[in-house]
Amino acid sequence: MPEETTAKPMVEDVVPNDVFASTDYQEWRDAMSQLYLPTLDAAADEPFRAEVNGFLLGSGTLGRCASVQQAFSRSRTQIGRDGVDNYMIQIFLKGRCHARTARGDVILDAGDICIFDNAEPLDTVNEDFDLMALAVPRDRLAPLLHEPDGLHYRRVRRDTPLAHLFRTHVLDVYRMAPAIRAADGPQVFSALVHFLAAVINNGRELSDEQTSLLQQSVLQEVRRHIDANLESENLTVEDIAARFGISRTKLYRHFEPYGGVAAFVRERRLAAAYHKLTDPYALPFNNNAIAASVGFQSESAFIRAFRRRYDMTPGEARRQRHAAAMSAASGAATRYTWPAWFAGV
Repeated sequence: MPEETTAKPMVEDVVPNDVFASTDYQEWRDAMSQLYLPTLDAAADEPFRAEVNGFLLGSGTLGRCASVQQAFSRSRTQIGRDGVDNYMIQIFLKGRCHARTARGDVILDAGDICIFDNAEPLDTVNEDFDLMALAVPRDRLAPLLHEPDGLHYRRVRRDTPLAHLFRTHVLDVYRMAPAIRAADGPQVFSALVHFLAAVINNGRELSDEQTSLLQQSVLQEVRRHIDANLESENLTVEDIAARFGISRTKLYRHFEPYGGVAAFVRERRLAAAYHKLTDPYALPFNNNAIAASVGFQSESAFIRAFRRRYDMTPGEARRQRHAAAMSAASGAATRYTWPAWFAGV
């Protein structure tokens, strides 16, 4: 059987990407000062480090940023000078943000959806952090909101269902970003903005597009749950519907294109088994161990299902092991464009 290959987009066809990694605080300060002015605690003992991986998605940006504890400020003088008029949406994966406001301090916890209005002064302290940052032009987000004013330092708690779904969606987009075609970047960003508006509006009067995005996010959560629990016997329609609080009818409708829930689960189990068998770095488990690890009750049932799906036995698949091609790591850019992206959207 000829080996299948997946075509990858040419580098010039994907959304622009810029990477920053430095242990030089002054270099970081120079880059960040296009939007925020960072200040390190002089008494801090931890060596300085900062990393940014940013993507330009049409009229907005999405990136991941990690660094040590420091303060960030944005003065009215800087606001008047640079004329930036956008929102910065941050989701802390690690660490917290302490925001000092005229109404008192606000603590933004890891997992919360944090909204900063860059047309307003900023005075914050970030703990040692790792965060996702989404920069959205005001004219893209404000028209979708019921109450577009007063969003600065707005916090959407991490334990709300919409916040959880949006956080998961942002991370999914970030993981897919290196392969997103440039022509698709604006549509991906538009979906993010509509989803964000649904979160800020707290689900009130959702548009058809926002409702569709939420339904897709629930489906992604169900699929992620299935992939994480392939060995479990509790992947029935009843169990999944009860876990996610959705009706059996809706669940059937979600998985109808895949032939139903059971067919989808069986497909994912077989795909996981195929990966285990052909992964050159995996331990050489026997068929019985692999069958059990992906939820088959017997080795014979596993072999029959595998042969029907792949037209080969597990043993034949195991002999196809080959080393995965490793893409060359791209070097860090000498001039960084991500600060201009964040400030210019």
